[in-house]
Amino acid sequence: MNFKKMVTSLTLLAASLLGMLNVTQAEAADTTSVAINSIAKQNSYVGVTYLYKMLATENITYNKFYTKNKIVYRNNGKPEGIVIHETGDPGATAYDEAIYFNREWNTMYAYVHAFVDHSQVIQMMTPNYGVWGAGPMANDRFVQIELCEETTRDYFAKSVNNDAIWCAKILHRYNLKPINACSTGEGTIWSHAAVSKFLGGTNHGDPDGYFAKWGYSMDQFFELIKYYYDLQAAKTNTASTSNKVTVKATSTASAASNIVKIPTAKTGQKVIIHNAAIYNSKGQKVKGKASKKAGTVVTVIKSTTINKKKYYQIATNEYIAVGNVDGTTRTLKHNSYIYDTVGVSDGKTKLMKNSQIKTYGSKVTIAGIKYYTISPTQFVKAQNF
Repeated sequence: MNFKKMVTSLTLLAASLLGMLNVTQAEAADTTSVAINSIAKQNSYVGVTYLYKMLATENITYNKFYTKNKIVYRNNGKPEGIVIHETGDPGATAYDEAIYFNREWNTMYAYVHAFVDHSQVIQMMTPNYGVWGAGPMANDRFVQIELCEETTRDYFAKSVNNDAIWCAKILHRYNLKPINACSTGEGTIWSHAAVSKFLGGTNHGDPDGYFAKWGYSMDQFFELIKYYYDLQAAKTNTASTSNKVTVKATSTASAASNIVKIPTAKTGQKVIIHNAAIYNSKGQKVKGKASKKAGTVVTVIKSTTINKKKYYQIATNEYIAVGNVDGTTRTLKHNSYIYDTVGVSDGKTKLMKNSQIKTYGSKVTIAGIKYYTISPTQFVKAQNF
């Protein structure tokens, strides 16, 4: 074989080997991504930890975003989909990020609805309002969640599993169908990169680079969301069929199931359900003393009556009204929706006429409407009792 033929043969051989290598790498990446979804599905959902509850247990003030920055979704107040982010902060957990954002959002001008890692999902605020996560073209359109950067493949699989289940639940909550928007710019599941590409107002490319590190992609993640969306739909349909037969409209038990369960306090302690002003031993409000917030656990020294009104003593010369803790049972005269702390209802969860519901404290005013408190975060219009 002459030299020219030898060079030609070697070139063809190299090209062939390179082609085989490229195919092998592509197949390996695809196998890896499929395997990650398979690993993910083997894990149970960790559930949701709500930031305000988590902070209350640690005596940290909840710096509520949406009372100062109420971003109303442009589509009749309803979100159009979900934006998937990743933090770009290797090793930082959902807890780390949640604490940091709660403290710094009003100086760093960034906030999202939830952070997720392999061990927990921390929901920062209600998804009923927008956040500062993906620029002005997206913030009044989408629910937004941040995936924390994990250090092992197993942890990565667990984290995307938690993320996908939370996203599927959000889709069902707002009657949205899973449609991948990352290639076309039309749909309900967006990456931050897709927002940058199709909507503008931001230049971030996450989570594409982080996913690629694990041989993963937004297409694969979308398939995981779709899997859980379909699974949840099947469970919902089965449950609703069963409920048509067994649930009575006037059942107090079924009504109570819609109310957030009041935490059980230790002996000698009480959970405050309605924000409670502090009074002195003469029944006078203590000036400059902050009210005890709903959800706070206090130690009760004794119960007493001052000026014909019942109080619990919680410290030296500090008293709170018993009604903020023990409540009063009232009967509903109408079917009633449950509202959150800013007066928003999901339009689905009802308490039925003739149900007996325990309310706490005096009426509260939210956006000009009077409500009774039924849990630390739930309210019913006073006129319905």
